Amino acid sequence: MATKKDIPELLRQGIEAAREGRKAEAQRFFEQVTELDENNEKGWFWLASVVETDEERRICLSNVLHINPNNERAQRALAALDSKPKAKKQQNDTESDEVVAGVSQKQLRLIIGAGSVAVALILVIGLVVIVGNNNRIAAENSAATAVAAAQTAERSAIETQQAVETQAALDIGATQTAMITPTIEITTTPIIATLPPTWTYTPSPTIEATLAALPAPLGLSGRLVVWSGRDELSTGYLRLGYYNLDFGNQYTQIGSALGNYISIADNGDRVLYERYDPLLFSRVIEASNLNGTEVVNIAELYIGESITIVEPQMPDFGPFGQSVTFVAKTLNRNSNQVFVVTLGEVPPGVSRVKQLTDDDVDYTFPAFSPDGSRIVAVRSDLNSANPSVDLVNIDVSSGGKFLVTNDLSATIETHPRWTRDSRQVVYAAASANAPDNHDIFIRSADGAGSALPIYRDPSDDTFPVLSPDGRYLAFSSNRNGKIDIYVYEQNTQALSQLTNTVEADYPGEWWQPGT
Repeated sequence: MATKKDIPELLRQGIEAAREGRKAEAQRFFEQVTELDENNEKGWFWLASVVETDEERRICLSNVLHINPNNERAQRALAALDSKPKAKKQQNDTESDEVVAGVSQKQLRLIIGAGSVAVALILVIGLVVIVGNNNRIAAENSAATAVAAAQTAERSAIETQQAVETQAALDIGATQTAMITPTIEITTTPIIATLPPTWTYTPSPTIEATLAALPAPLGLSGRLVVWSGRDELSTGYLRLGYYNLDFGNQYTQIGSALGNYISIADNGDRVLYERYDPLLFSRVIEASNLNGTEVVNIAELYIGESITIVEPQMPDFGPFGQSVTFVAKTLNRNSNQVFVVTLGEVPPGVSRVKQLTDDDVDYTFPAFSPDGSRIVAVRSDLNSANPSVDLVNIDVSSGGKFLVTNDLSATIETHPRWTRDSRQVVYAAASANAPDNHDIFIRSADGAGSALPIYRDPSDDTFPVLSPDGRYLAFSSNRNGKIDIYVYEQNTQALSQLTNTVEADYPGEWWQPGT
């Protein structure tokens, strides 16, 4: 049974699940946190981001403000809810059992956790006003508390009537089965030259800083786009920027938005990234210039299409910056599917949006091949009789797909990227027995042969990014007790350190002129 000492780990697991779109799982973690500590401000705020309705979200935010009236993010989020137009409330069938008339068990649980009887009763009265049962609640509660509640009942009723449910589209479960032809492991010699040691992904906060900082890399060229900084908002979104490797690795911040999974166009002048809207608890995908201007919300390009795309994330530029791939949910699928959106002109009658996958499994980290013909992604099928996490190769024109790796869940692959010739895939992978120790591998994109290690280390090395000329590998590592970006030269096997700060640093993509 969980105790208060487990709260940090519950928060960590909940935040990780929320960032990956597993809202139901995240909600369970955050509810445990608030049950163990009813005055946990962070737990209530994160719970607000994953509950199903705006009414529940309002309750969570009100609890945050009861604990800390000066929480500006909660104030802005509550104000954003108040600004929504009135709409008819939808019935939540999964938790509609009433404890008292008009108040469900879920709503009452959220309210009771606030830690203040007076505030709890005020919010209960506010909910009861919606269904016209405030007289009954007032009769069941003590006269003294009812007097205090009555003073704010009218205000609570108005606020609650303005709430609109925004998560109903995600409640519809997927019903079809994934159809993927498994790749047969071939033992022939891969088409790759012998490569150096490995790299790792999941940051492990327990690694002690025992290694001295390495020298900064010299002689690099191009631009390396990154997201980095201290996660002060606990959202996983950091500052966006790039290193100008031709000018002494000079760093430049891109605009003021917080984001992640940044990509750069082939011309080196525009970037693509996922940004988080802290007021509406939603993700958006944007493109901008390197100075953060001329921002385009990609969703505006496909508004009016026949398909409804929900929570797009993890974007990547296609060739010449003329298309974008990302993963998102739909009205019919509660798992992430792979999409392609054309940014340029499309012929009359041709849809700008193409959905490449439509099954029950979950796809993450899609990446365009440099020739634009294929997309590699992580395919996670954790609910089948044989759970698996593998890489899948998807044909952009036909949607056909086959597995690049086929070891089920023995090895957990993540963060795939292509080599410049579109023939091989570089990725991070960790053994199921050591999930916090990713190393970096390369293998043929057709699944033939075996994976070869590029960089291997006891630390956790992730987000591999090859330089377009294939000479260098950039990646994140916690080898020094914090997340920094390292650069590995494959010919000499020399390792250098691009960043050396207490903040987390992640590489997104490497651009070089003429490649």
